[in-house]
Amino acid sequence: MNNWDDLRFLVALSKTGTMTAAAKLLGTNTATVSRRIERLSETLGVPAFVKTADGWRPSEAVRELINVAQNFDGQLKSTLNNHGVGLDVDTVTLSLGASPIIASLVLFPSLGAQAELLPGVQLTVTERRQREGLGENDLVVQFGRPDQGRIVARKAGKMRFRPYRFVNSQPDGEWAGLNVTPSRSRILRQAYDAFGKDPKIRVDNFIALHALMQSTQMAGPLPDLLARKTPGLEPLHPDIAPETLECWLFYHESRRSDSGMRRAVDWIIQCFERFEAQPEQGGEDF
Repeated sequence: MNNWDDLRFLVALSKTGTMTAAAKLLGTNTATVSRRIERLSETLGVPAFVKTADGWRPSEAVRELINVAQNFDGQLKSTLNNHGVGLDVDTVTLSLGASPIIASLVLFPSLGAQAELLPGVQLTVTERRQREGLGENDLVVQFGRPDQGRIVARKAGKMRFRPYRFVNSQPDGEWAGLNVTPSRSRILRQAYDAFGKDPKIRVDNFIALHALMQSTQMAGPLPDLLARKTPGLEPLHPDIAPETLECWLFYHESRRSDSGMRRAVDWIIQCFERFEAQPEQGGEDF
């Protein structure tokens, strides 16, 4: 490979999975990304990426190149962040991927109380949609332990869920759920077992589900803390234990020594400690 700039296109497409998203990440257009990947494939003599149902995936021919490029990128960011003062850099910019419910219930409420843990760190919080890898993010917080790879992973906390209904609603009324296959979600499996039928309406995340339940008075699964803050909601079956999901954070191993990353990780841990200290999350007094 004679043009090192091609590595940027390799990494961008491997992170995003689509030509359009890669172009947006690189600040260019889709045609340029396609042309550069095609040229690289011709140089290698084999396709650099393979089209799958989930998007473009790197072929074996470029996996090691991508690993090298990602390590270099992470080490470069760490070096720049650690020496930001000497380089006259005022802030470190990090992209944090998180599901809307983690961001809304755990992270955002602590921005005031724990903001002092983020000196010199500027966060861009993005909605976490894909379950695999970091994607376009420097740091991710998600439900469940991440797949093993070249990452540093740490358990951040936990969140409890159970099915809820409005006090004056019919016990056998309709309910709303998430647009996820029940086999992939313990929370939905519990809800299907509790309600005994399919949901009337499905939405993409718990924030939307909560808003839908308030508008329609339908039942549905929610985090305990969010349900406790909503007048009129009660557990569908108070005697059934909630489902508890572990929340994990992770980032690329090349950012291990990144001072900005360490500050962001410490802040997230503090956010979860504050969240779990609330009686609505930690108690069993329904």
